[in-house]
Amino acid sequence: MKRELWCSLGLTLVVVGLHACGDDSDDENDDDALVTAAPVISSFTASPARLDFGATSTLAWTVDNGTLRVNGETVTGTSLAVTPTTTTVFTLTATNGVGTTTAEVTIAVSSTPSAPLAYTADAVLTYDSGFTNYVTVPASYDPTHQTPIHLFVWLHGCGGYSQYDVYNVSPGGAGQTWITLAPGGAENGCWSMSNDPSTVRNALTELRKHFNIDPKRVVLGGYSSGGDLAYRMAFYDSLAYAGVLATNTSPFRDTGASQSDSLAAATWKFNVYHLAHIGDTTYPIAGVRAEFQALVDAGYPAVKVEVEGNHYDDAGEFPGTDADIRSYLLPRLSEGWVAP
Repeated sequence: MKRELWCSLGLTLVVVGLHACGDDSDDENDDDALVTAAPVISSFTASPARLDFGATSTLAWTVDNGTLRVNGETVTGTSLAVTPTTTTVFTLTATNGVGTTTAEVTIAVSSTPSAPLAYTADAVLTYDSGFTNYVTVPASYDPTHQTPIHLFVWLHGCGGYSQYDVYNVSPGGAGQTWITLAPGGAENGCWSMSNDPSTVRNALTELRKHFNIDPKRVVLGGYSSGGDLAYRMAFYDSLAYAGVLATNTSPFRDTGASQSDSLAAATWKFNVYHLAHIGDTTYPIAGVRAEFQALVDAGYPAVKVEVEGNHYDDAGEFPGTDADIRSYLLPRLSEGWVAP
């Protein structure tokens, strides 16, 4: 018989679990009422607990009575695959109405290359990651591979060649304190905003097997289509990069993503140095100014320099596009940009 009927008859029932007469509230807190102790974390492990750079480990746990977070991010189930770029402490937090319990596990990431390559300082060498990639290693690199160095990833423009561009962004001698990587995959063509982020990431992952790259000091650079890809990758994988050096491109227009989506995708405001040529008709200066201002308004540490010249210039009336890249962009690599 329904509770309302018993109440209307004026009868009193003593039945465990029934509401009092006139109380129509739901038992929203029944689950909490049954919890009498803080969560119990029976186990929290990482397998494997030591990784080469780019490898993946699985965090696994056994927990009773709790809502779970790993390093602040809500998780479900009993495991999580992670690919840390540096040695990282992972904290599992289990919370319920009574209290909170935590457990920690550390995954050690080796920066020492697993397959070192022989090299000659300041000379171009190649390696394969599905495409042929072009690299220069400076004399300042630790030949024992024990000391990490920062990396400059350069992306050519449409019709360009990594095998040639690598020389322009690798001055050598005391003036070069970084490894240069010019990825293959778009020789004599344009970069694909949908397909080539993975092309570049694969080249970078493979390079780390050969040289000790500091994961927090990777800078993307590019001209025209290469600049488009540099911006695209930085917005959509921002924690992987310390910044962008770009010329004769625009932050959003040809990246395959909208301005609002790109700004929303980035999880930190990376450094930007942008070189624009006032006579560029491929990326007209008015549009570049507007999009760059959006970066500034969003709080990015961004610098734009405008100089005379066109989309591409040989040396002559102007210093030339290649000369401008060397004069304006490369010195920024010594400014100490670091990702979080």
